[in-house]
Amino acid sequence: MESKNKKNNKDSKNSLHKPNTNILESLLSNTIPPNRFYGILVGILCAVFLSAFIYLECFLDEKNFPLYSTIFAFLGFFLYFKLPRLGAFICGGCIGILWFYWVGFSFRFYGITYLMPLVWVVFFVVYGALFYVFCFFKNPVYRLSSLVLSSFIHPFGFNWFIIESVLVKSYFFPSKFTLFLFLFGIVIFSTLLTQKLYKTSLVWLVLICFILPANSQMQQVEQPLKIKTTRTEIPQDLRWQSEQLHTIIAQNHKIILEAIQANYDVIILPETAFPLSLNLQPQLIHTLKSLSQDITIITGAIHQENNHFFNSAYVFTKGDMQIFDKHILVPFGETIPLPRFLATWINNFFFNGAEDFSIKDSTTPNFTWINGQRFQIAICYEATRDELYANSPKNLIAISNNAWFIPSIEPTLQKLLMLYFAKNHNTRIYHSSNASPNFTLP
Repeated sequence: MESKNKKNNKDSKNSLHKPNTNILESLLSNTIPPNRFYGILVGILCAVFLSAFIYLECFLDEKNFPLYSTIFAFLGFFLYFKLPRLGAFICGGCIGILWFYWVGFSFRFYGITYLMPLVWVVFFVVYGALFYVFCFFKNPVYRLSSLVLSSFIHPFGFNWFIIESVLVKSYFFPSKFTLFLFLFGIVIFSTLLTQKLYKTSLVWLVLICFILPANSQMQQVEQPLKIKTTRTEIPQDLRWQSEQLHTIIAQNHKIILEAIQANYDVIILPETAFPLSLNLQPQLIHTLKSLSQDITIITGAIHQENNHFFNSAYVFTKGDMQIFDKHILVPFGETIPLPRFLATWINNFFFNGAEDFSIKDSTTPNFTWINGQRFQIAICYEATRDELYANSPKNLIAISNNAWFIPSIEPTLQKLLMLYFAKNHNTRIYHSSNASPNFTLP
């Protein structure tokens, strides 16, 4: 009898130290228990939920209803406050992959495909470390503040991790202020669940939906100009081959003539639609100037000055030509954001001696006037940078070449980020691209 009682006492003591194995109960409590399996699982789920808005838009397109993004955003942010440090690292690492796995795809065109896994490791570690810091303390105020401020952190100058963009297709307006209110509401909801006030928590959840700023449609301002955006389909491994040049120029010429026949005022061709140093082609310039008597032509091409090469936009209107060089280059794509000697070594060793694009010192975004209207001009990556929207332009022309990253979710993420900026600055964006959809926002 005595031995049996000792056994029962031993089992009772063990049960006091045994971690809670019911994950649902853990989620309803204040924090996730220190269990590695739960930490990893919740980290993965959190990353999937916070990445769902990209994949919903990519695969559902017009059938991507706001309800889906709203539900996934709520689940993702709810789990964020439950993450242990290990789970936070896993969550951040998975977000780095789910959002940016495509970055290394450009390596295919330099014969260094074997380095793609290294890119994935870098993104996993960098964003994993960021989320580890965001969740270093359990204090919800600390975690809320860290996440709201996270979009100001740009590893290597790459700013495409904007956490409030998770709301861009939801019922709620995608701004930092809305994100703050949303997260604050989730903290209160989680606290109510912890105290087992289930009915009150549901009432509060409904109340949140009415408190948060709505993601209403942008005002459709009638545009007096008839503007045509375009999409081309030239594979990246062919567009710079000299034998393809005549075909590409002929195709661009045909697109311009069709726009003239359709009575468009402006036609926008993609980034480097003319894959050459256009300013050194007097005959082609003469042709485009002649065509610009009937339509304003905006196109991407290279601008060469001595030994400097610029990724540029050319504007032809009424026989005149303007050149606008890109100000903000893509990190590790158009420039290596490292000390000069390291950048030179990387270009020589991995990119066959290719030179970084040059930039001209200027803090003012490029813009042009067309029929009395001001249009800001952005080349690819620039269209997702705060600097281009600092003055909240009414109109922005964006040109891209996404053939580097096809097939992937990169064009979808780019569009969602453009929509985020368009909504926050009430800007209408006209986007033309190679290898991805053209569109006008809104």
